Amino acid sequence: MMLFATTINYMDRQTLGSISSFIKADFHLGEEGYGKLEAAFGYSYAVFLLVAGFLADRANLRWLYPAALLVWSAAGFATGFVETLFQLQVCRIILGAGEAFNWPVAVGIIGRIIPRESRALANGLFNSGMTVGAVLTPLLVLALVKPDGDGWRRMFLIIGAIGLIWVVVWQRVTRGERAHEIACSPSQAAETSTVPFASVFALRKFWIVLVLCTAVNMSWHFYRVWLPRHLVTDLKFTNQQLQYLLIAFYLTADVGSIAIGFLARKLVTPTCSVERSRKMILLFASGLCLMATPLVLIPGRGIMIPLYCIVGAGLMGVFAILYAFMQDISPQHTSKCLGIMGSFVWFINSWLHPLVGRYADTHNNPMGKFAPMILVAGVLPLLASLFALTWPENKAEEQQLVADQVAGH
Repeated sequence: MMLFATTINYMDRQTLGSISSFIKADFHLGEEGYGKLEAAFGYSYAVFLLVAGFLADRANLRWLYPAALLVWSAAGFATGFVETLFQLQVCRIILGAGEAFNWPVAVGIIGRIIPRESRALANGLFNSGMTVGAVLTPLLVLALVKPDGDGWRRMFLIIGAIGLIWVVVWQRVTRGERAHEIACSPSQAAETSTVPFASVFALRKFWIVLVLCTAVNMSWHFYRVWLPRHLVTDLKFTNQQLQYLLIAFYLTADVGSIAIGFLARKLVTPTCSVERSRKMILLFASGLCLMATPLVLIPGRGIMIPLYCIVGAGLMGVFAILYAFMQDISPQHTSKCLGIMGSFVWFINSWLHPLVGRYADTHNNPMGKFAPMILVAGVLPLLASLFALTWPENKAEEQQLVADQVAGH
């Protein structure tokens, strides 16, 4: 259900990028103007990530989740009726406010009900909804939107209406014992002592996750917002071809999310701790993010498209490990940590999007208008992953894991 919610989340969010050429034409926007439109969503998302983080560690998540989904679905639905740029911006702001709750709530639920050694896989599964939604969106564009842009409003209406179905199903499948597990926060559990939230800022783990969170989010959201513009503007693909390319990119990213989470689980053995397996997989995933580097040689679009797909797989794999690390900072404060870190990086991204658009409007680089930023986006996750190698290992848990596996044999 969290995978499906994340799918709906990204369909509501990604529709704008998939039809950006038509939005720009209808509302007379340049690249900088489009960047400001993305920034309106981003600033709202950043503010409400803080709200979501603090609420998710205290509230009944069985009810908070569907409430947030109804808000963002309503905003997406209303977008189909906008007539002015101001109305479009308002809808994007409300969309950002509702969507901000998805990850603090989902990561909090996994922290409550999934064992540590399996969290990277669980995170990879639910987070793959990002790429599932991003794959379904261009398919809907191909089915509903004509080459001249007619029909783009129907996209928002259909995707917005899907959220209501999810809410009904969620309430049915999370009843009984499962509802209690989801609702009960770590601070309410008898076996968990109360730890002041301020204490997390003294932990090395917090700062490692902050650096990793900032790097991978900056990279991923650069690709999410600007890869479609790069493919159309720099590599000269048509809007229809763009939809197929986005499908390929996000399908590969989806495979990366699940596969890398699965590998992190399989590597855990009596001789390889949970932390050690995560570090190895994190380095591997962040290494994949460097695959766009041949862009400096201007090799042609036939070579770059597969490389961009590999980058997508690497970025989604980094997310799976990132959330697993975040769930280990402090069980009581997982969602608050995510809210603070996510808000920090979304403020940065929202500030950067108009600047990226302005650069594209005013520069003509032989590699492409967006190429310099693509190269930077590929390096950031690896630098952060090297810092994450300093993550402390839980020796007591490793010894318990050995004992459990010996007993199992």
